[in-house]
Amino acid sequence: MFTIVRSAHLDTLRFRMHPVLVTQTRTSASKMKVLLTDDARAELLRIGVGLDARRPVRVKDGGIVILDPQPTSPTVQEKSDEQQQGAGGPAARSWQRSTRRQRSSGRSRAPRAGSRIVGLAGNYAGQLENVQRAYPGATLLPDDHGVWLLARSQVIDGLSREAIFLIALPETPAVEPRGWAFWQQDGQVEWIGPRHTNFPDGSVCAYHPMLDKAWSPGSDLCTLLDLYSVWALRQLHLVVFDRWPGRQYAMLDELGQADPYYRLTQFKEAELCNCGSNRRYGECCRPHDLKLPFPSILHAFKSRNLGLGIFDRAPPAEIAVLIAEGGQNPPPPMLGVHSTLRAHIVDVRGNP
Repeated sequence: MFTIVRSAHLDTLRFRMHPVLVTQTRTSASKMKVLLTDDARAELLRIGVGLDARRPVRVKDGGIVILDPQPTSPTVQEKSDEQQQGAGGPAARSWQRSTRRQRSSGRSRAPRAGSRIVGLAGNYAGQLENVQRAYPGATLLPDDHGVWLLARSQVIDGLSREAIFLIALPETPAVEPRGWAFWQQDGQVEWIGPRHTNFPDGSVCAYHPMLDKAWSPGSDLCTLLDLYSVWALRQLHLVVFDRWPGRQYAMLDELGQADPYYRLTQFKEAELCNCGSNRRYGECCRPHDLKLPFPSILHAFKSRNLGLGIFDRAPPAEIAVLIAEGGQNPPPPMLGVHSTLRAHIVDVRGNP
């Protein structure tokens, strides 16, 4: 299992970004400027180096991510997926970190698993007090098919913006949550993506529910938000240093192998390759991928994904509008934006 240890946080801070090359073939400029203190930039770089080396991390109150000061030898590979909605089921990418549970001092605690026996909505409501201590201002919003979790994370000390997470938590334990993340700074809001978001709805891809079992429905909501905070920190590192920190896997093709189109458009040369070699993609599998006819691998990718390309990922309009308006209005019906939940209900009821 993937373990993040929480510890106390005493200060409240924000963070910032700057334009970033999202892929090797397409540039996406942020509307926001990144403004980091020198200490914050150095810390972000240090965490990125640690993630490359598979060092464990801690998450402090407020969502502040730090390297574990007492690292252990990594032994377990954890995986995280980018789901292909309606296109033959999920494919997987992975990244590695030590999974040994660390004890922390002061107000630190280990994540707890919640009961899955009685209604999950009631379970989550019973956790709200603890969640609000770890993520001040977090709230639960009702829905006919579960509850929504709205929370903010500071991600790292010394930054001028924060991440906003809106997560749909279905009532049924058979369906995993689906959440979306946005940066907020000086009244502006920007979707966090497209790297390592699920396809095609742009939802957060922070863990794999089947392979690494980092979190499951009914478990501790603080742990779920911690996973999202670490994911947001990786996104921030990508923005600031133009590189995703830590190991990653590609979406898979029809043969269950890493999709070359995905790798060419998503992986940067200085990032770790997905093949397990611990080498950088530019000196590992990229030369092979470049020899393939790009139009052909693009066509193959689209044929498996309802005619959509990798750049067509985006959050549902209802979610984007809700966050842009400050979250003052109720969230949209969960059934309308959570495709997996919708498919589950159709399967159970036997009708659309």
